[in-house]
Amino acid sequence: MTSLVAGQIVFLECRQTRLYAEVIQVLEPRSVGWIRPLAMVSETQTIALGTELDSAALASNKATVPDMLWPLDQLQPALDTEVIPLLATLSAKAGDLGTTPPLANDVNPLTVGEFVRWLWADRQLQP
Repeated sequence: MTSLVAGQIVFLECRQTRLYAEVIQVLEPRSVGWIRPLAMVSETQTIALGTELDSAALASNKATVPDMLWPLDQLQPALDTEVIPLLATLSAKAGDLGTTPPLANDVNPLTVGEFVRWLWADRQLQP
């Protein structure tokens, strides 16, 4: 397993959707890490999760996604070639000031809670 460090971008993947997060703290003795969700990315959309890059969400006082404690062995390091375009997309959406809803094409957008439930359900089915 690759050693993770604070500030590194990682992801969790389930059903063609990735939850990208920043590692806040690594707790080696417990084999877990605090992560801060940044974005959920599927084939059709990128959803900013109320980070400081999402100024429209902050301005409207929308609830942000809380930090999570997650097993280190399930976190996958994101490659620079994935992270740089993602951060550029999130920055562009933040600069948009919310004039176009990011979820306009999706009637029932996936929430982080639903994603986590999928992920745990799928992990329970694996031998």
